[in-house]
Amino acid sequence: MNAKTELAHRICTTFPVSTPITVEAVTAILKDYIIIKDSDDQRSDLNRRIKYYLGAKRIDGLSERTLKNYKNNLEMFAERMNKSAAKITTDDIRGYIGYLAESRHLAETSLQTHINTLRAFFGWLHIEEKIKKNPMSKIKSLKLDKKGARQALTVEELERLRDACQGYREKALVEFLVSSGCRLSEVAQLNVSDLDLIGRTVRVTGKGDKDRQVYFSVRARLMVQEYMVSRKGGTGLFVSSKSPYEPLKPRAIQRIIRAISERAGLEKHVHPHLLRHTFATHALNGGMDVTVIQKLLGHEDVSTTQIYAEMSDETIKHQYNKYVAAN
Repeated sequence: MNAKTELAHRICTTFPVSTPITVEAVTAILKDYIIIKDSDDQRSDLNRRIKYYLGAKRIDGLSERTLKNYKNNLEMFAERMNKSAAKITTDDIRGYIGYLAESRHLAETSLQTHINTLRAFFGWLHIEEKIKKNPMSKIKSLKLDKKGARQALTVEELERLRDACQGYREKALVEFLVSSGCRLSEVAQLNVSDLDLIGRTVRVTGKGDKDRQVYFSVRARLMVQEYMVSRKGGTGLFVSSKSPYEPLKPRAIQRIIRAISERAGLEKHVHPHLLRHTFATHALNGGMDVTVIQKLLGHEDVSTTQIYAEMSDETIKHQYNKYVAAN
């Protein structure tokens, strides 16, 4: 069956009319037309452009983890756009950002990540002369409260979060995050077999595909062990509660932490990265050397660690009195 006959057949079967019509009659009507079966890439070249962009960034030396994040964000965007890259407007971008905020309920930091990804992508298309006008040129960055976003949970808030946990999966997840200081992506890729429960250590793969050893608390070990007894299957450290018990993806872990914080009635926007920051802040305030915290967090530059873990005035005064004032 050629393209014309196939289209005529589909017209007759999909859109029936009261007057009988034959495939031959429709084929005769279409005989003077050139019919080309359109592919998904021809209807929207976004996927093709994304593929080329990621290839260019790989050549530039971006890590596989970063490329994967770019790919996920851009493919999510492409699913919402039913037009070619050249026809996407600033209003389309604004509408998409609104969708992420209102329907996907993304935090401002996550929204800014999507904005940054789109800005880099469309900037590259413009430089490569694939589009005449950059739709991101009028899109401004969000005014993030970076200091507020880094405000660690207090001891009381952490206890309220613990009390709001339901089941050992939630308890183990909170304890592991807050006692190991691991990134969300690092926790999501862990298997149970990776853990040394006796030594309370595990090797994780962080940014730049660099491995490091981290530690977790006795309480975290106990919660993980109870969770392993109660769950029904799966090889991941944290898995879905339904068969086939696949490892929880980062977004699923974020939703779980958000639900726990809402139950706890915390005013702060609690997310996995805040638990990582809480770990760093409490460790530094407790007297741990900043270079040790740097190694545990996987920071290449100690200045990054100092930004994450800001000491309170009370802690600074205590340290001064301990090491200087008495001499």
